[in-house]
Amino acid sequence: MDQILQELKDADTFKQAFRLGVKAGLYGPGPVLLAGMIGFGAMGHGVGLSVLQTTAISTFMYALPGQIVFIEMMSMGASSSVVAIAVALTSTRFLTMVLTLFPQIPKARKEPSRMLSVHLVAMSAWAYCMRDFPKIKPEIRYGYFLGIGLICWILAIPGTILGYVISEYVPIWVTIPLVFVNPLFFLLSFVDVVIPLNRIAIIAGGIAGAIFYQIYPEHALLISGLGFGSLVYGIDYFRRKRKPSA
Repeated sequence: MDQILQELKDADTFKQAFRLGVKAGLYGPGPVLLAGMIGFGAMGHGVGLSVLQTTAISTFMYALPGQIVFIEMMSMGASSSVVAIAVALTSTRFLTMVLTLFPQIPKARKEPSRMLSVHLVAMSAWAYCMRDFPKIKPEIRYGYFLGIGLICWILAIPGTILGYVISEYVPIWVTIPLVFVNPLFFLLSFVDVVIPLNRIAIIAGGIAGAIFYQIYPEHALLISGLGFGSLVYGIDYFRRKRKPSA
């Protein structure tokens, strides 16, 4: 990855940045997303969906947490409106991802549609771009993002099909845990930062989630994420306010 980053610093064209983005995606977030989609494919098979239906969900929805919520609620017989609201709520994170990522990309006269490229935003690709954008030239950032995003999206399709097929031959306890590889990769991307607050929030949220799932399983994610995330932020905010300025 260090070599790719060095080549990025020397790149001048959209084509060069796109090629390096594809390369970075194959080395980093691509295999992680592939593993997650293998787990999703096995899950789709487990709830009785066809391989075409399962693959279509990965292709057009392309949001692993939302995909899981979608098939779980559909398998339980939830109404379409309830499923739509639940999936929309799980996908609200993409709003903040887009609002923090795309303003860093200068608008060029000739470039692929940004409206269409929003579909390529994923947790792992976003984390890579947010890490690398400050280190590369603004004019090549869009090409880099499209390279990573496109290769990850392409890998999601065969990953889903593979997971669906092998679920008949591989135990469910082997395939389903692959769904959690991508969120774990995303969390580890934020552990490797210089801001201690991020690490504290991750640890606090993880511990709170495990505890509250035993008490309030329906609201454990909301309590641990929004509740304890806000608590950690508030503690850090008041700590910084009380800290005397140099």
